[in-house]
Amino acid sequence: MRALYRFSLLLFMILLLINCGYKEKAVGPSDMVFVLSNPTTREALEDAIDTTFSYGLRTPQFEPYFSTNWKPIRNFNSFIRMKNVLVIADLNGPGVGTDIARLVLSDEQYALAEQDSAYLFFVEDYWAEEQSFVLIAGKDYQRMRQNIIEQQGWLYEKFNRRFLEDQLGYIYAHNEQKRMAQKIWDRYHWSLRVPDHFEIIKDSTDANFIWLGAAGPYRWISVSWEAGIHTEWLTPNGLFNRRNEIGELYQKIQTNREYLGHVYTKFNHLEALKMTGIWHHMEKAKGGPFITYAFYDPDSDRSFMVDVLMFAPGEKHSVFLRQLEIIAKTFSTTQNPADISS
Repeated sequence: MRALYRFSLLLFMILLLINCGYKEKAVGPSDMVFVLSNPTTREALEDAIDTTFSYGLRTPQFEPYFSTNWKPIRNFNSFIRMKNVLVIADLNGPGVGTDIARLVLSDEQYALAEQDSAYLFFVEDYWAEEQSFVLIAGKDYQRMRQNIIEQQGWLYEKFNRRFLEDQLGYIYAHNEQKRMAQKIWDRYHWSLRVPDHFEIIKDSTDANFIWLGAAGPYRWISVSWEAGIHTEWLTPNGLFNRRNEIGELYQKIQTNREYLGHVYTKFNHLEALKMTGIWHHMEKAKGGPFITYAFYDPDSDRSFMVDVLMFAPGEKHSVFLRQLEIIAKTFSTTQNPADISS
């Protein structure tokens, strides 16, 4: 009881500082979610939580976009400043989880959690700046598990959206290459925000192809296009063939049929076909993951293929590849880089 009293007192002091406007900046990896619970709660809900964060990338080994790191809820104060925090509070009796729920939730919200036995509460920057915090509170583990499964998309997206926002800020924090972007716009009338350290590796007017890249690790982005609508690019087989054509411009790169994935989605506001998989070099021992988008842009009456890929043996690929995808989605045929504010 004395330890619980000290914990509650510390939480109260932290909350007092927060209410006074003092918050430290969140720390820790952007792609890790710290899940805090008691052992019984973990045993009952671990599979539902871990499945929520099972989206990922084949490189060809599977890499999750987020990893979950389970910790005892009694150690909550040690993880209060992490970027991604998920607390599961068992409201069946006194304890650390109950204390956190009473501090975070209003009386009405707490009563709802007790009544429905499954309450999911999300807030940004609650304990620290640039933090995503989720509280799951309830009494009935079966109801809590069902609610988590039903809300998996919502729960994942709460952490994913902040990850994308943070990475965008990180990528363009310093020395964005606006002159290079303006050069591309002036020449081809489409734009892409170019981060520091990226350079143009190949610029072919005849082939309607630009290839940009950076090292440490090797990361590449290419944009290729043709006039008019190319509906074959919006089919799995057609996009596979198109990417192998572009592979010649990459200097003998081919797309593996194994591990290919396709999904119809949005590229910014445009309907697109997304293809993911593994590439390999035809002569050298090189390969790695890629993401390709194909879409038709009615504003310029052109079909585009935007491709990102990397080569980083022994490295974790998922964060770097997602950063490339963020860069790719700064693509525009309507916005002159000169109009983008600093």
